[in-house]
Amino acid sequence: MIFVTTELHPETPGGAGVVVDALAGGLAGDRECVVLLLSPEELTPFERTGVEVVTSSIPASGFLERSRAVAEAVASMASPGDRLEIQDFEGIGYWALSHRADHGIDQCAVTVRFHGPYDLLADVMETSPEDWDLPRAMERESFRMADQVIIPVAGHRRYIEESLGVEPDRVVVSPPPVAPLDTARRVTPPVPTFAVIGRLGEMKGSQDMVRAALNLLADGVEFRVRFIGGDGWSPTSMTGMQQRLQQMIGPEHRDHFEFEGHTGREQLSAYLADVTAVVIPSRFESFCLAAHEARLMGLPVVVPSLAAFTGLFNEATGAVVYDGSVAGLTEALGRLTSDPALAETLESRPAPAPGHPWSAYAEDPAPRHPRSQAGLATAATKRLEMVMAGGRRTGGRVQRFYRYLPVTVARALARLAPGSLKDRMRHTASWPAEEARRSRQARLDAVDRLISAGAFPEVEEPDASVIVPVHDDFRFLEETLASVYEQTHPSWEILLVDDGSTDVACLAYLDKLKRPRLRVLHQDNQGLPAARNLGISRARGRFVVPLDSDDELYPEFLSTMIAALEARPDAAYAHCYARLYHDIDAIWIPRPFNPYWQLLGNGVVGCVLLRREAWEKSGGYDETMRSGNEDWELWLKLMEQGWDQVQVAEVLFKYRKHDVSMSVDTESRFEDGRRMVRDRHPGLYSPSSLADLKKKWYPMITVIGTGGETLPADSELIRSPDELGRSWGKYVVDTRGLTVVDTTVVTELAEALEGQPRAARARTSADPPMLMTRRWNLHDPEAAPDLDLVIEAEQTGPSFSLPDLVPRPGWATPAHLGRELPVQRQPPEEAGHIADPDLW
Repeated sequence: MIFVTTELHPETPGGAGVVVDALAGGLAGDRECVVLLLSPEELTPFERTGVEVVTSSIPASGFLERSRAVAEAVASMASPGDRLEIQDFEGIGYWALSHRADHGIDQCAVTVRFHGPYDLLADVMETSPEDWDLPRAMERESFRMADQVIIPVAGHRRYIEESLGVEPDRVVVSPPPVAPLDTARRVTPPVPTFAVIGRLGEMKGSQDMVRAALNLLADGVEFRVRFIGGDGWSPTSMTGMQQRLQQMIGPEHRDHFEFEGHTGREQLSAYLADVTAVVIPSRFESFCLAAHEARLMGLPVVVPSLAAFTGLFNEATGAVVYDGSVAGLTEALGRLTSDPALAETLESRPAPAPGHPWSAYAEDPAPRHPRSQAGLATAATKRLEMVMAGGRRTGGRVQRFYRYLPVTVARALARLAPGSLKDRMRHTASWPAEEARRSRQARLDAVDRLISAGAFPEVEEPDASVIVPVHDDFRFLEETLASVYEQTHPSWEILLVDDGSTDVACLAYLDKLKRPRLRVLHQDNQGLPAARNLGISRARGRFVVPLDSDDELYPEFLSTMIAALEARPDAAYAHCYARLYHDIDAIWIPRPFNPYWQLLGNGVVGCVLLRREAWEKSGGYDETMRSGNEDWELWLKLMEQGWDQVQVAEVLFKYRKHDVSMSVDTESRFEDGRRMVRDRHPGLYSPSSLADLKKKWYPMITVIGTGGETLPADSELIRSPDELGRSWGKYVVDTRGLTVVDTTVVTELAEALEGQPRAARARTSADPPMLMTRRWNLHDPEAAPDLDLVIEAEQTGPSFSLPDLVPRPGWATPAHLGRELPVQRQPPEEAGHIADPDLW
């Protein structure tokens, strides 16, 4: 259990530090507990029983820089299976959560504990600093990416679930431990005395307490206010908070206010011995230890009607609750000063019971699926980029600067301009951006010239119909349509399906869209699957292409895919590799098609060439799946009906990655999507079906042997390395020529590789050793496992050996790819294991 925090009591001030200290100490008896304390200052940890405190340095400023340093510190000490709990404020966990695989914590359970996010604090500050936009966004994304969010009281559910969209089953209510203070002997004060505990600050409502007190003093009420806590900063006055408060009070009333400064917990009870009540004037609280501690001491409390107190604090539990306004606080203080019996009555009431602080640790949350982690990280990164871009000031005239320059002049300026001019224009004008704009316009102009020249006569029975749904967003539709007009195959049509657009500009564009071979259909907004089904139902081609309105086809898409599908009458569709572009520039290579893997996760790019006959027999896209995965569900439906598919090992499709697109959102909810698909195909996902498919399509071990040996469980036999092309085993072992094969040792080699996903091979300690290799290393050579494993066993292997890495055909990257662009590959097991008990 690793707590990741910038506060820890008593090493640093801060309420979150008190919580972390109590949690670690309380859990230390049940599990190994480590606190990773991060600070720009050098700190010396105190000794604790059962808890190790590790300090690490982070920058004093720069929210992203600090978060990245936190991720590096976490990576240096976390191991698969560890549980991490990270504080929310300042988004210190953002970088670790958005780069989990990079930092080796993708197999760690990551919890973010709700303490006091800037998002809520900013709403109650009198002045919201501009530099809070970035940490506010980082905190929001950290909550969304976490495997679990711990909130201290149920009142915060609305913010976490409704405002941030965190799934309810990932939100756990678990209050921090409340350690009772020593109860000092109560002393009756000569005049009513109110204590305000905690660091002075605007969000703590220190100024509201002073305003309410001044209201009572103006009415002649005699009482005292005691502030117990260190000084804070006031963004409104740009001074220390105590200085601001004293300026508000003025010399005539200063005798009624005491500022005790920071006080240790061991002294706090003495400072509270003579108070009438503890006042919490906060504008925001996550839990408020001070309020609970005061009630455990028997002191009445005055609290605002905040989520932190809802359902816990009222007069039945010893609290006066006010509406959060200065007037309400004035009234509450007035009741206690005018009615001494009220305080006595509240003292006698039982303290609120917030719940068991350890329930959230009885069972660790499961780490999100790697694909969900990746989707969430992509969405978080894009949203953060938009927040950061929103802070840049750009001038329209400067942005258009390059547009009116000749190409040679613009290039020279971009290359040779003085540094001062470049700096001024760095974020407002870009020659590469202008060059891309000119290239796009030239391409669209070329298509327009072909249309004007009559290059696209109408066809009554086109070979292919390209279906393009659109809903409001038509920013990239021109390029999408141009990619169809650029096809080398001559026989096609386009059906543009307006799925209930409401954007005025989009509707105006569609109304004016008059082009050959293009028809515009309209329907009420019913979602992407319904829009595709409508387009296909009106299509005339024997093949259809579902093309999103922000993606593109390469010119050879139709000619190549039609030839591939015509050669395979048993195949329902042909699919290919993709070029990722816009926010990213790379080649995407899905894994080879395997029916068993296809149940685990979709390995087919959504833009395919689909046989219309197969679409009709399948019933088409499931129109209830409006939130994504409708294409995956269709591929499974076709597979269930006995159709095959054909994978074309060429890059023929351009997949635009931009903003937080539907595909990114779908990926971030991968587990939920897989459950939706499973529920629609109970036959495919039945235990017997899964067992049969795994036996045929994904045994654990491929044994190259003679057939006379006993095979270990979960294995397949082939008799020659030449037959590897028809085998699907995860690992390969060669037993030819051996008189004795210990199947237990073979299984141990496979289990060793299972336990070390980065290992390329495992071998016995014998001479010559028996060697087992992982199948797909060459599928992703840039991330090839870098570890050899040795198990102590006397089992020998053959005197000859297979090559160290034995990829199955289709796993290696084609030689002509990856020379100019990076290649992203889909490892065979990226989608997980059916055997995982928590998968379904």
